[in-house]
Amino acid sequence: MTVTDERPAEVGAPRRRKEDGRLITGRTNWTDNIVLPGMLHMAILRSPMAHARITHIDASAALAETGVVDVFIGRDIADIQGSLPCAWPVTEDIVMPNRPPLAVDQVNHTGEPVAVVVARTKAAAVDAIAAIDVDYEPLPVVLDMEAALADGADLVHTDKGTNKSFTWIFDSGAAGTGGSTDDAFATAEVVVKRRYKQQRLLPSFMEPRSPHMI
Repeated sequence: MTVTDERPAEVGAPRRRKEDGRLITGRTNWTDNIVLPGMLHMAILRSPMAHARITHIDASAALAETGVVDVFIGRDIADIQGSLPCAWPVTEDIVMPNRPPLAVDQVNHTGEPVAVVVARTKAAAVDAIAAIDVDYEPLPVVLDMEAALADGADLVHTDKGTNKSFTWIFDSGAAGTGGSTDDAFATAEVVVKRRYKQQRLLPSFMEPRSPHMI
């Protein structure tokens, strides 16, 4: 008796999508669509400067906006906000700068959070952000990674004394897990050298999972 598997091969075969119907007909409840009793909305004011001191910040006008519940700035919560931890300490000697959720007196990258507004509607939160008054004093900007490691380079985090965070050893010989790449190159018949530049990349979901999905 011969048994024949009638199922189509998975490799190289198109898969029918099951979710498109509800997505294109507006029957999916996205995170941004969720409405719950008493729900509040948050908007974040982010730094337009890559490196600067915060010389003045006044959120009183934002706090007076209709629908605003509260406004938080870094100096008001400096003693309790702590620092965002590094999720992956790559090496034992890694230099990790402090990363407060809200900048207190200095911003170190474009988009760093400076203030947070909590309001009863999304529109009110966004409108109130525009009412926050911030003055910045520009600091030297570090743009090139190799130049940042040179002697005398401007420092992003002056308290760390360096722009170097860590050295990740890829050479298996130096890491103690195999042979030396220098030895391999020395005995290779052909060696091709090429310089590659890779952009900084951190993938993330456009629509993350939410604890309340209908």
